[in-house]
Amino acid sequence: MRPLLRILIVLLPLAGCIPPRPPPPRPTEAQVQQRATERAKRSRAQQNTTASDPNAKRSDGLKGGKLVFSDDFERAELGVDWVVKHPGEWTLEAGGLVAHRVKVYDDRNKGVWLQRKLPAKARIEFVGEVRSAKGDIKCEVFARSAEHESGYSIIFGGWNNTINTITRLGEHEPNRVVQRPHVPVQSKTKYRWAVVRNDHVVRWYVDGKFMASYPDKAPVKGPYFGFNNWLSDVRFDEVKVFDLADE
Repeated sequence: MRPLLRILIVLLPLAGCIPPRPPPPRPTEAQVQQRATERAKRSRAQQNTTASDPNAKRSDGLKGGKLVFSDDFERAELGVDWVVKHPGEWTLEAGGLVAHRVKVYDDRNKGVWLQRKLPAKARIEFVGEVRSAKGDIKCEVFARSAEHESGYSIIFGGWNNTINTITRLGEHEPNRVVQRPHVPVQSKTKYRWAVVRNDHVVRWYVDGKFMASYPDKAPVKGPYFGFNNWLSDVRFDEVKVFDLADE
């Protein structure tokens, strides 16, 4: 008899004596609660879409107001109205404010910040353009300080052109509003933005079309506005700020 066959004959009776594996341990109460919390966060994030947004039909604040600041960048130097957090990243080229891809990780999202304070009720308009297929045109509004994620971040074509979103005090916060269905950014296309807040809701429009809104029971009331950049080649122009206090 072959050696291998002998071994199998000896082992076969023993196979039935192997006890079954014990069931996995039951999750603790804390683990159950954590999983429920994570499911709830995912559910809220899925619900925060534009599919049934009651603010989609609003047009108040899109016109009128008092023009309190404008900039067409038709000059050689950025000037005193803007502060650059990462020297050399933001430059003026052919009458536009331009930033290129930031190679150093810690230098990303430093931004360029307007030194004029935003009115409490305001409409901010500008033209934004991205030069690559990766998308990602981004601004920060009503920030408490001239720092990333200190107010609302509005992102068009973020995460490799997969998400359009408004976030509050953090790009990955669970209640961020995501536009659905997603409209991707087209490279080398000029988009005319309008961001409006005249109550407790931040509303975002592109080329006159509603994109998303962020209703906030405790609005962030910072006075700062800025443009930001992660890995994109972006260009901004025709910035205007309107005071809507009397509208």
